[in-house]
Amino acid sequence: MNSSEKRRKELLERTRMMYSDRREPPAVHPRFGSVYGRLYDGEEETPPVGTFGMRLFLCLLLFAAFVAMEKQEYEIFHMDSAQIAEEIGRDFNVKESVREVWNNL
Repeated sequence: MNSSEKRRKELLERTRMMYSDRREPPAVHPRFGSVYGRLYDGEEETPPVGTFGMRLFLCLLLFAAFVAMEKQEYEIFHMDSAQIAEEIGRDFNVKESVREVWNNL
């Protein structure tokens, strides 16, 4: 191999390294970016933790309290289960509610 061939081979290797996909993922559609990122980086990201389980547990707890309140005819804060059901079913108007709260302050 003469010096010209060595130089060409060296330039070819540099070019391959410069445009290699090993360091970063290739240009792909954004929808698949995270998949390619995990493949090329080798690191797995932890998915964000949701609060669905906690909210479901809270709803079930409130429902159980409502059923127990209705069955045993308890009053909490001077309200019984019929008044709570009436408040839940009432139409909600934001402007009037804000005005009412503001006037009560």
